Formats: sequence, structure tokens, C-alpha cells
Amino acid sequence: MGGECVFIQSSAKESDSDAGVSRTSSLESSVLDSIQTLARELRKQNGLQAESIDFTIPVGWEERIGHLDDEPVRRLIVFLRSTGCEWVEKTGGCTMCGFYCATAHGKEVSEEEYVAQFKYVMDAVDLGEYPIVSIYNDGNIFNERETPLRAIERICDLIDGYKNIRKVVVESRIDYSPEERVKRVKECLNGRLLELAFGFESADPQVMNLCINKGFSSNNFDAFFTRVNRAGVLAKPLLLVKPPFLTESESIEDLLKTIGYLAGKGIRYIDLEVMTVERNTVVHELWKRNLYRPPWLWSLVELLKRCRETYGDRVNLYVSPWTYSVESLDWARNCGHCDAEVIRCIEKYNAYFDTAVFDDLDCSCRRDEWRRAMDVLDGRTIPERIRDQLEQIRT
Repeated sequence: MGGECVFIQSSAKESDSDAGVSRTSSLESSVLDSIQTLARELRKQNGLQAESIDFTIPVGWEERIGHLDDEPVRRLIVFLRSTGCEWVEKTGGCTMCGFYCATAHGKEVSEEEYVAQFKYVMDAVDLGEYPIVSIYNDGNIFNERETPLRAIERICDLIDGYKNIRKVVVESRIDYSPEERVKRVKECLNGRLLELAFGFESADPQVMNLCINKGFSSNNFDAFFTRVNRAGVLAKPLLLVKPPFLTESESIEDLLKTIGYLAGKGIRYIDLEVMTVERNTVVHELWKRNLYRPPWLWSLVELLKRCRETYGDRVNLYVSPWTYSVESLDWARNCGHCDAEVIRCIEKYNAYFDTAVFDDLDCSCRRDEWRRAMDVLDGRTIPERIRDQLEQIRT
């Protein structure tokens, strides 16, 4: 596959006639409008009111595995309680993302409150034990409307007091990451590595923009990747495992094609974000009507093994734990009997990316239910599926 970018067939290519292309474009525009309308309506149901939240206390923190010089190290994840993602306010946000529930729902969180949240974590854990610190704000840390630059600079000054911290990871949309702010934060880290994690999700434009409502394309990514490289910043793509409206097998193939696209740009480390069902999202509405099921754990195993067979150690896929800053109602699973063992092997795999840990795994559900799920076909185009499933939600 190399670095060639191969996409799921777009419905726009199914007719050579101008009329056919026009009808397809019209349908895509219609379903995107419907997705965004539904997403906006659902955001109005978000939980706690901002007035009842103490914004000097973060959402939480947890320890995960990170990697430096190809070796596993301890990584601290800090979940700041933030103003909230501007993309949610503009369009309703990504179809699967419930993180807005944990934010201020657009109320401004001040510089002092952000700094107080980070100091709260400093008082609770010893940052001196973590070579990597990830600062996530359930949105875009480089968007001035969401996070004041001065707040980030002051947090970097606090981090500078810990000589053992070698890398800082932040998250942002690629279109909310102006080059001057990225450079300024890197300068504040005084020689430490800065890594920018961003939701790339899929190289297929229909999956990215219709299934997920991401709002950009691989062309946007190309320009972004050039900019961050020029600034000396590491880029970490986050890919979504089983977006809505795709079958189980389609989701695996889409990921493999997207990984091939990223590998062609020399990206070695990629995070897999495994779908969960979170309240007040489009995915939640589909799930309630049995129109969506999170991925099988066997699909993750299949993906990891096939990626290793294709790319060897040129690409390392890290499976992010599906524990986020908001409650999940459903998550990746098998039959219930083998789940714990498969998850244990995934956690072990994450340290050294050795797929041999999966060699002895087996269960009857792998041969039966998962195989049947993999054999499911859907002859409709992606826009047609979205139209039909949204109609079921409306009725």
C-alpha cells in the first residue's frame, strides 16, 4: 500500500453524468446540514450549568503509557475544564464527541482559573515522576477564544520547574493552531519536545466530514503538517475506530488506508481513539435506536496485526484507553467472557507494540458473532445511509 492515499469509493464517482454528480453533491450537502442541525439540538441538553462548576478544579487526571526514544515511559494526562470547543458552538461538533458536557459550554474560563487547575494537579501528584505530561482541554488549546495564550505560557513556566519532563503534549484542531502561538508555546518549554495531537480521524473526505462532521480535509492537513514541522513540533494524528455509518469491516479498511496515507508522510506514531457512546451526541441517538454498536475488540486486534504485517516498525499504533473526561454509556467489547483478557493484551501491546501478545487469544465469539459482523455489507452510499438513519431518528 505504501504511502498511497486510497479512499472508500465516494458516491460522487458513481455517475459520469453532470446531473448525477449534482444530485450527489446535493445529497451530501443535505445530510451534512441535517447532521449539524441534530448535533446543535443535542448540545442544548448538556448537563451542569456553568454557574454551578468550580473552574479552579480540573476534570481530572490519569496515568498512561507514553514513548520517548521508542521506549515506554510514564505519561500524566491532565484534563482541564475549559471554555469548550468552538467547533461545537459553530456546527454542533463532531458526531461522537460528548466532551462538551465537561466544559463551561462557551462561558469564558479565565487565565487564573486555568493556572489554578494545573496547580491543583501539581498538589495532588508528583510531576517529577512523569517524563511526559499531556494537557488536554476538551477542545483546542491554541484557540485564543478557548484558552488564553498567557494561561498556557504560565503553565509552561510551572512545567519548567521539573527537569525530568522531556515532552509536553497538547491537543487542538489543525485549523485552530496558528503558527505564531504554536511557536510561542514551544519557546516557553525551553528545549522540551512539544507534540500536537489532533483529530485526523480518516483520510476519506466523506467519512471525515459526513460521518464525523470534522470540517476539513487531507489537503488542510498537508498544509498544517508542513507548518508544524517547520516549527519543530511533533504531530500526533488521532484516528477514530469505527465512526458511525460504517460497517465493522469498512471501518478497519478505512483505518488501514488512512494509516497508509500518514505513513507516506513519514509519521511513525499514531493514536487510535476507540469509539465510546457519550450523551447528547449524534452517535448516542443512533445507539439508542440500535443503529450503532461500538467496535468489537477483535476488530482492534485485527487492525493492529494487519498494520504490523504491512508496515512493520515503520508505524506504531497506540490504543488510547477508552476512559475520557465524560461518562461513556457503551464502549468497545466482545461477548463479555473474553473482554478482560483481550483488553489486558491490548494494554500489554501498548508498551512495545508487539502483536505477538495476541497470538494465543481466542473465543467462540471471534469465530461466530464477530465474523458475522465482519461479513455485513451495506450497498448504499455513505450519504444515503446517513439520510436513511437520520430519518429513523426523526420518526
